[in-house]
Amino acid sequence: MYKDGLKNEFTRMVIVSTVICLVLFTVFAVFFSYLMTEARESELRQLEVETTEYKSRLVKQMDTTMQILSTLSKAYEISDIELTEEFLEESLKATNKANDFISMAFFDKNGNGMINSLEYGTGKDFSIEDCHQYSADAIRRALTGENTVSRMFDSKIHDEKIFVYAVPVYRNGEITGVLAAGNNLEIFTDVANGSTVMGGSGYLHLISKDGTFLIRSKNTPVDAGVLDIFSGDYLSEKTKQATIDALSAGNSVTGEFSADGKGYLFYVEPMGLNDWFLFCAGTMFEASSIDAGFIAITLGLLLSVITVTVAMLLIGYRIFRKKSFSLYRIACFDRLTGAENTFQFDENFKNTERSGAGYSVVALNIHNFKYVNDLFGRASGDRVLCFVADVVSDQLKEGEFFCRDAADLFYILLRETDTEVLKKRVESIISFVRNSSLTSGGYSYDLLLYSGIAVKGDRDKALIAMQSIRNVQYENIAFYNNAHHDQVRRKNSIESCMNIGLTNREFKLFLQPEFDLKTNRMVRAEALVRWQRPDGKFMYPGDFIPLFEQNGFCLKLDMYMIERACEQIREWIDNGIEPLPISVNQSKLLFLDLNYPENLAKTLEKYGVSPSLITVEILEGTATEDLDFFRHQVQAVRDRGIRVSMDDFGSGYSSLNMLCSLNIDEIKLDKGFLQNVTGAEWERRTVIVRHIVKAASELGVATVAEGIETDENRKAMCAIGCDIGQGYFYQKPVSAAEFSEKYMSPR
Repeated sequence: MYKDGLKNEFTRMVIVSTVICLVLFTVFAVFFSYLMTEARESELRQLEVETTEYKSRLVKQMDTTMQILSTLSKAYEISDIELTEEFLEESLKATNKANDFISMAFFDKNGNGMINSLEYGTGKDFSIEDCHQYSADAIRRALTGENTVSRMFDSKIHDEKIFVYAVPVYRNGEITGVLAAGNNLEIFTDVANGSTVMGGSGYLHLISKDGTFLIRSKNTPVDAGVLDIFSGDYLSEKTKQATIDALSAGNSVTGEFSADGKGYLFYVEPMGLNDWFLFCAGTMFEASSIDAGFIAITLGLLLSVITVTVAMLLIGYRIFRKKSFSLYRIACFDRLTGAENTFQFDENFKNTERSGAGYSVVALNIHNFKYVNDLFGRASGDRVLCFVADVVSDQLKEGEFFCRDAADLFYILLRETDTEVLKKRVESIISFVRNSSLTSGGYSYDLLLYSGIAVKGDRDKALIAMQSIRNVQYENIAFYNNAHHDQVRRKNSIESCMNIGLTNREFKLFLQPEFDLKTNRMVRAEALVRWQRPDGKFMYPGDFIPLFEQNGFCLKLDMYMIERACEQIREWIDNGIEPLPISVNQSKLLFLDLNYPENLAKTLEKYGVSPSLITVEILEGTATEDLDFFRHQVQAVRDRGIRVSMDDFGSGYSSLNMLCSLNIDEIKLDKGFLQNVTGAEWERRTVIVRHIVKAASELGVATVAEGIETDENRKAMCAIGCDIGQGYFYQKPVSAAEFSEKYMSPR
């Protein structure tokens, strides 16, 4: 009985242990399956996010190109200029060069035209029949009044896959021709090696409706000889049929396949154009680390089986939790600072919007952050970003969140709508960061933040508000309002026609004379720009120069003004008129170009103008960023016989240091020395100006007084010893033609 009892008890223990093991393994298997499903869904979501982002970039590229063509077409329509072969050739060439198209073409309504390529020049006497079938189809559709984009095709001339945009050109309400541009998909240059897709573990293709590869990544594991996604044995029959059905219906689809012993997930998204689709794939989450052999461990060793099972359960749980967490971190968080990224911010923002609670969005940026990297190194720059993220995180209340977008741009959602409360909270963040300046290697740099706030607004509105004070050092907080919206609309309007304006020479040369204060003789003129729009109205520099300095267009405009000044001097010489020297303002960006002095000399040589007849004017603040490099540039310009003048001298805090450090020819005293100054303040300023003029004279540097508006101003600056005067007392800026008629006469 005792023996039988022990046997029965043992049997019962074995059965219970077996059941426990089976339950544990079942629970483990269910949990394992759940984690695998979650990992798979997480990766599919990331694939969808990245594919949508690439699609957005592609569509943006196409929309930008179509906008450029439409703008040029509109310019042709409203212009009085006859569309001659010479005009079209120059226009196509200029637009092609400005926008880096592969080629541009114009076809008249009879199908005849010309094609310009930056690589091969301009070809004439082309007809639509000479074009590739897809290109010809797009052009013919444009002749019916439709803006079109062709299917992609292999260009025999350029040895790459391209497609063609085409828009109609109207005159007097009728279609007179078609503008077309050939281009590739630049985005695939970035992703061809797969290093930017899914953190480097994925790749991207462009495919047609029948699955044919139009553009394929070099990082794909699929054999190069496979021409479409359905060839080979990569896809199962079920997946293949589901994909075929989705492509036929123009829908998105997900699936998986195997290649080289690895599993992959893929996501297909329709482009909505020419039956194109984006095919994005990434390595599938693998579970090979879970060994099913553990299930077969000897059931007789009950404690060992349970221990091993529990251990495997914990290990498996930790592995997949870590992997799932990693995928989640990649998809939703910034790798450097650990803050959320914009994708996760926008998801949280949607939830906040739906809740109906009050909120405001703040955009936060660091003034001139690139100087942190330049002066202290990228590692220090990264530490600054992490520090700012920590400060913001510490200032948040329950239900508030923030993200890092790119570089030094952060977005914060605060559960506040009262402007005073918002201002105090943001000022607290700005103040805390500013009190933690960087010091390294003898350099000290204050971290100055500025921000835009959109009450009950979104990221876009907060960013617009922030950008409105990007270059304003004394203001660090701006609230979004309708004026900001109008400002952005105006900015877009200007930028959309600045290149065509330069091509059409809408930027006009105006001149203002400068007089010797002692002899009252005109000695020089300053070149100023005015933008005359097609309707005949003028825009003044204050309306467009700040924007051009931001977007870099001033590089083109400044050299254009040098050419116009040289052109005017050449005209005087050719008409037998003793030429007058002209000074031309030049931007900071030009002086940062190492080739600038040589390009300047070549322009003067092109027009046969003596270097002594041109003076380049630079703002005092231009030299504050890299004094050694700027000193080199100034000397390189002067070595070529061209004079250098420093404009607005005295407007900053480093004027005397600039005078000491730079070998310049003259300084133009800031007009603020003369404006709205009387009594004791004028006496104090007179002392300062007199010493500046005296110091400049002893250094061999000429002085120019700007802003002379009265005879009293003239006499005062003459008494101080200033050399040259300029201002409305003598003459306001006038067109080059009016200036020549009034002041210049043949010898």
